[in-house]
Amino acid sequence: MGREVLPPRGTEAAPDELVGGRYRLERSLGNGGMGEVFVATDTTLGRRVALKRLSPTLTDDEASRSRFFREARALARINSPNVVAVFDAAGDGDPFLVMELIDGTTLRDELRRAHRLRPERAAAIGAGVASGLAAAHAQGVIHRDVKPSNIFLTATGDPKVGDFGIARLERGDQTLTATGQAFGSPAYVAPEQATGGRVDARADLYSLGCVLYEMLAGRRPFDGGSPISLTYQHVHTEPVRLDAIDASISPELAGLVGSLLAKDPADRPATADDVRRTLRTLPATARAAPPPEIDEREGTAVLPGRAAALEAKRKPPWVAIVALAAAIVLSLFALASAITGDPSRPHARRSPQAVSHEASPPTTTPPATTAPPSTPQQAGAALVAFAEQLEATGGIDQHMVEEVDHTVRDILDHLDESGGLDKLAELKDKIGEEVDAGHVEQIAAASLDAAIDAFARILPSGGDEGD
Repeated sequence: MGREVLPPRGTEAAPDELVGGRYRLERSLGNGGMGEVFVATDTTLGRRVALKRLSPTLTDDEASRSRFFREARALARINSPNVVAVFDAAGDGDPFLVMELIDGTTLRDELRRAHRLRPERAAAIGAGVASGLAAAHAQGVIHRDVKPSNIFLTATGDPKVGDFGIARLERGDQTLTATGQAFGSPAYVAPEQATGGRVDARADLYSLGCVLYEMLAGRRPFDGGSPISLTYQHVHTEPVRLDAIDASISPELAGLVGSLLAKDPADRPATADDVRRTLRTLPATARAAPPPEIDEREGTAVLPGRAAALEAKRKPPWVAIVALAAAIVLSLFALASAITGDPSRPHARRSPQAVSHEASPPTTTPPATTAPPSTPQQAGAALVAFAEQLEATGGIDQHMVEEVDHTVRDILDHLDESGGLDKLAELKDKIGEEVDAGHVEQIAAASLDAAIDAFARILPSGGDEGD
C-alpha cells in the first residue's frame, strides 16, 4: 500500500466521484503497484479516509484481486493503535479498500531528512512497530515486508505499520503462499525468507532489526549492488555491531538489535511483544564514561585518545604495520573460508596467464563457518560479495568490483557455453595489472584470486573450452 499518508499541498485533484455509494473522492495521493490511492470523504460518517482502488487493468485478474483483498482481510483482523486500520472493502465491479488516513509522513521520509535518529527516538519507534507486529502475530498474520516506507508516523510521531499486501495468514488451510516463494524487500528480508524457506513471525523481527539498525546507524546493515549480493550477505555475513559504529548507542540496545539480526530464527527474541517490552525498558544511550585519571605528579588529565596516541608513538612503527597486516589477513581469510570451501578439491583447468597471477595457497585455512556455495549462482554471488568486502577494507577499488561483477554476470548468463574459465583468467590478468600499477593491494589480490578459483571449481564442465 504505502500511499495512505497525506502528501504535500497542491497535489492534483481527482474527479469529484462517488465510490461505493458513500465515498467521495477528493484528490489522488498517487499510484502504486496495485492501483491508485485517494483522499476521500465518507459521506455517511463525515470523516476523511484513504481509499485504494484496484487498477482497472487488474480487476479481471483473479490473483491480483485475491492479493488486494488479502490486504483488507489481514488488516481487518488486527486491532492495534500501531497498525493502519481498515474500515471497509468491496469487490463487485470496482474493487476498493477504505483505510485510516494518516496525517503525517513515513519513516523513510524522516530518515531522508535526518539521516539517522537519536537512540531514544529510534527505540520508541521500534517499540511501537513491535507492538503493531505483536498484534498482527496474535491474529496469525505475518507481515513479511517490514521496512521504513511501510511504517507511517502520525503528526504526534507515533508509528503505524501498513501495507500488508504480501502478508501470510499462518493458519493451516489459510496459508496464502507456499514455502519456496521469496517475497519482501531485499535490504530488509530475513535469511530464511530470502532463500524461500519456511517463514514465521520471527522473520518480521529480523526485518525490524534491519529497520532499527538503519535508524541508529544511518545506513542499512547490508548494502550491495544487486539483490543477489544482498541475499548472500543476509545469509552469510555478520553486520558491524552498532555500538562499534556509534559509542553513544548503549550496549544493551546494540545487543538487542544484534539478536534480532541473528541468522537462525531460534536465536532471535521469541516474540514481538518481548521486543516491545525490552525496547521500553532498556537504556538507549550509553552511560557516560568515567572521567579521565589525573596524573598527580603533573596535575594534568591525560585524555584516552591522547594516551593511545602517545603509546603508539612509543612503539616501533613496524609493530603497528605488522599488527595491521595481521588483522587484514585474518579478516580476509575468515571471509574467504566461507566461499572457498574445501581447499583440497581439485582446480578446474586455467590458462597459463591465470596461473601466473595465482597466489600460493596458505598452509592452513580457518574452518568455514557456513556451508560453501553449491551452485554457480551461489558461488558467483559469494565472489561479488567478497569483492565488495575487499573494497570496504580498501584493498581494491570500485572499478575492480565492477570488473568482478561484470565477469560473473557474463559467465552466469552463458553457463551452457564454453569459455567461462578463460574469462576468469582474463579477470585475474586484470587484477595482476592493477597490482603492478599500485591500484590493488597484493594481499587483497591474493585473496581475490583464491575466491575466483573457488568460483571456477564450481562451474560446470561446459564453462571451459574443453581439451
